[in-house]
Amino acid sequence: MNKLLNSILLIGGGGHARVLIELIQEGGKYQITGILDPNLEVGQQIKGISILGTDAELTRLQKQGIQNVAIAVGSIKTNSLRKTLFEQSQGVGLNLPTLVHHRAILSADVSLSDGVQVMAGAIIQTDSSIGSNTVINTGTQVDHDCQIGNHVFLSPGVVLSGGVTVGDNSFVGAGAVVIQGVKIGDNAVIAAGAVVVRDVADGALVKGVPAK
Repeated sequence: MNKLLNSILLIGGGGHARVLIELIQEGGKYQITGILDPNLEVGQQIKGISILGTDAELTRLQKQGIQNVAIAVGSIKTNSLRKTLFEQSQGVGLNLPTLVHHRAILSADVSLSDGVQVMAGAIIQTDSSIGSNTVINTGTQVDHDCQIGNHVFLSPGVVLSGGVTVGDNSFVGAGAVVIQGVKIGDNAVIAAGAVVVRDVADGALVKGVPAK
């Protein structure tokens, strides 16, 4: 068997990467080949994993047989970098597998798209769907019938009640609560601790209790 089939690269070497390293190692399905990060020196190690260079190395490593990559860059308000790296990785033919922590709880009928990352303590309930390259962070609760778009970042401790929709590229800050049936548009930003009780327009920034 070609061991490279189970090898995975991480793009990004910050805090989000360290969480993913533990998730992947505890899961046992993939072997982490290395990390790509333009801000770190080649040979430097993060939790025992070596920095191999920048994302410019993606094509070369793919030609050597690496098939999988995880976007290990976090997000603060904007998900544009995560989206760019996801599309760049797809463009050179790399797979972006779903990564789910073994201590997350997911209903059997939840739909997860390419590159979704679900962290420890997260709960995703029945008939919810999660779009490509979306992060469901530590302790986040996604209740029944939620529809989460592509390149969304749900920060730690977010609570989405039933039937919530979150549009593409949106960011929901730590501890935010969204009541049932609310629709959050594309490219929206929900501040940490906000309580969202009404729909949020595309590109809007809302904060406070209630959020506005």
